[in-house]
Amino acid sequence: MDSRLVQAPRIDLDVLVRLNEKEIRALEALVGYGINPFLKVFYEQMGKVYLQPHEAGLRSLFDTISRDLNPILHRVNSARKAFVLENPVIRSKQDHDALIAQVEAKAKQGGANV
Repeated sequence: MDSRLVQAPRIDLDVLVRLNEKEIRALEALVGYGINPFLKVFYEQMGKVYLQPHEAGLRSLFDTISRDLNPILHRVNSARKAFVLENPVIRSKQDHDALIAQVEAKAKQGGANV
């Protein structure tokens, strides 16, 4: 009698990487070149032998970073502005609340800078 069960072992690997702000901004800047221009220059200058087998993974990484890091950086930039960390000044509670409302409204509109 043939078994109806088929074994298909699978091994997955997920790694969580903790980055500080300077590393995040550097990574976002690197991805800002775009995957095709990056690969073109990399392949021309460094060759294809090591990176080409991982190109699909690199494309996925660039896509994830370009999609997910920008909103995170926008939030930290907005928080700095809301807390006036770039140019500290004493404000009234009314002015502070108005500034917070403005930052929140901009964030709801898709991340426009204040």
